Amino acid sequence: MTILLIRHTPSNAVPDASPLPARVAGHRLACRDCDSLPALVRCLQRAQRSRPALVLIATAAVDAPQWARYGQALRTALEDLPAPYIEMASNDDDALDEHLHPQHAPAARVVCSSGRQDACRLSLAIAAHRLQAVEG
Repeated sequence: MTILLIRHTPSNAVPDASPLPARVAGHRLACRDCDSLPALVRCLQRAQRSRPALVLIATAAVDAPQWARYGQALRTALEDLPAPYIEMASNDDDALDEHLHPQHAPAARVVCSSGRQDACRLSLAIAAHRLQAVEG
């Protein structure tokens, strides 16, 4: 099985070049970078087909008009995920759950003001713990 990490990084921001482990708790880690909300929707829709064991989503700040324009499609894509997801945000205002209120909340929300690397490290640890608990 695969753990899918989706990193939403707007095109005007510096891309995340942090090294990532190849495997987490015996599962392959796949990473997808998205530079816009429509790209994030497409990444989530692809996850519906690839059926990962867990999805990690690193969000970025988005302005109100984008939430208004793409929010419903994003909410639908989140609700249609075939696996639980862990959300990473730098503050509560950037969290998907705050804007979209999906039927199924994230399995965990990691809000880490110290940076995306710390949030990713903590989220991967949570993912490993969850998957090990499920697999016994």
